[in-house]
Amino acid sequence: MNKNILSLLLFWLLAFAAAFSQIQIVKAPMPGFADRIRAAVNAVRIIDTHEHLVTEEQRIAMANDLDFTYLFQHYAKEDLISASNEAGIIQIAFGHSFPLQDRWQLFAPYYDAMRTTGYGRVPLIAARDLYGISDINENTIQALSDSVRAASVAGLYRRVLKERAGIDLSILDAGHQKFDPEFYRHVERFDNFINISSAARIRELCAGYGLESHSLDDFVLALGRAFDQGVDFGMVGVKSALAYQRILKYDNIAKDRARQLYERMIRGEAMTLTEVKALQDYMMHRVLDLADEHDLPVQIHTGLQAGNGNVITNSNPTHLANLFMEYPNVDFCLFHGGYPYGGELAALAKNFPNVYIDMCWTHIISPSYSQRYLHEWLETVPSNKILAFGGDYSVVECIYGHAIIARENIARVLIEKVASGYMTEGEAVDIARRILRENALEVFHLQGKSRGVENLAVLQKPGPLSDWWNIHKTSEGFVRYWHIIGPFPSGGGLDRPLPPETGIDFTKSYVGVSGEVKWTKVMTPSGGYLNFRSEFSKQKQLAGSDFIGMAYAYTEVHSPDDRQVTITLGSNDGAKMWINGEVVYNKSLGRSAIADQDFLQVRLKKGVNQILIKVENLGANWGLYLRIVDPTNSLSTVVE
Repeated sequence: MNKNILSLLLFWLLAFAAAFSQIQIVKAPMPGFADRIRAAVNAVRIIDTHEHLVTEEQRIAMANDLDFTYLFQHYAKEDLISASNEAGIIQIAFGHSFPLQDRWQLFAPYYDAMRTTGYGRVPLIAARDLYGISDINENTIQALSDSVRAASVAGLYRRVLKERAGIDLSILDAGHQKFDPEFYRHVERFDNFINISSAARIRELCAGYGLESHSLDDFVLALGRAFDQGVDFGMVGVKSALAYQRILKYDNIAKDRARQLYERMIRGEAMTLTEVKALQDYMMHRVLDLADEHDLPVQIHTGLQAGNGNVITNSNPTHLANLFMEYPNVDFCLFHGGYPYGGELAALAKNFPNVYIDMCWTHIISPSYSQRYLHEWLETVPSNKILAFGGDYSVVECIYGHAIIARENIARVLIEKVASGYMTEGEAVDIARRILRENALEVFHLQGKSRGVENLAVLQKPGPLSDWWNIHKTSEGFVRYWHIIGPFPSGGGLDRPLPPETGIDFTKSYVGVSGEVKWTKVMTPSGGYLNFRSEFSKQKQLAGSDFIGMAYAYTEVHSPDDRQVTITLGSNDGAKMWINGEVVYNKSLGRSAIADQDFLQVRLKKGVNQILIKVENLGANWGLYLRIVDPTNSLSTVVE
């Protein structure tokens, strides 16, 4: 049977399958679509979101010590240990103290058991495609070892990464060092500032940045200096891998409590695990403050850990939900497809605009999981929020093998989606380009790209929409200095008077949802978002139901004269606002807080103007934006 007849038969089989698919939205594709989609996937120049690759110079320096086991060094070795339950034997097989053939005899039984895992397929692909060796066995290991050593020369990485794997750039997680920009960008970790448990470690970290360790402020300043050094080195993001050590739940700890815990740790006092975790949680939030300030995405390891790792439930990505709400301007790239929590990851990425799915490592953990959940993710999550490839390897040949598996997984999913009538061939090709390349360029701000909408033509066209955009795109005029109090019970809605409405007295306290509440002074980030959820979390560790209620925010604006001004408001959820005791806004509704949702024309008097805003929360996020449009720059916010 010739190729044309086979192609036609495949077309009609797929068309028949499409007729009985769960949902058919578009017409059946034209014959040859599968080959065209696969070719399109293979043609995409990948932006690789995550690698641990040693430099080419390091690889060349170790060339004489390499043999076939080098292709199994990363990840496959873990499956060999799992198959043998004897780490010592596997370590000997990877060493050089005994002859190659003897070590193969130790290696072979467990290789036979794991060679069909995702990890086990990668060395086979690399040996076949890069070295012309069709199988790894006792008859080929010498030739494969010789080939691995002989390949370890200048130009290896260009040949494997750029020419064979089709990777334009790789984002390295390899510490604080400079890398060849033709091949790499890099992220840096600050987990050492988070995962602290001793005075000695704190002193060492502070000393490394020319600081004493007398106070919590010293330690936070040391973190800031480390972060600045990373920015100076051109890091494009922050990486955290603490799921290997602890639960991915980072509570928002008040500074006073963190200061007390820090001082106890510095004095060498005994501390409970809960107390140590609280101090670590505080430092994670400081890392996120810096990521927010520098507009850097944050990569977080979720799901499976290599080796013995941590308790798997500690790495469930749902533990991070409070961070997504408290840092809405930080992009979170959740690693490894959340394996095995693919459904939970889909829910997070669907519901939180700042959460992205990163499939690094996932394709070799399980090709079928990757295909199954990519099907689901393409149905649940906007396709510009999926990053489809990161090799996650230290061995360059294995990056190639992983890329082959990833491209095939993606091609199969897209072909099935088109065959079933769920999407068109054009949509599939566009998605391939997005998830393998364009999304990473945008998230990591590479090659001048970003997720910003500033280039939309409609925003450049003169008119009301352009006027709104010219205000909205800046941070000018945000009220950043506030007194806040709450949460109060929500019964009665916005129009039921609560104690702060009877008169502003910062010395008074009242009964709130979970006990006594007091006025506190806060300053928002430059983006202007007053995050009630975050602030109330710092004051007291609240349960989810405690975030349903009412909060008040008070500020004062000084005006040099009587004037009419434009004020913009954004709130989650509804809000009521008084200026100098007069209600100027009152809407009860459910919504996310976005800057400049409502425009108000209000009257300010000469001197101090009192602004009180009451914000209701129906659940989850809770916050406020207030901007005063002040072209003359003559108004000032006053907070006593």
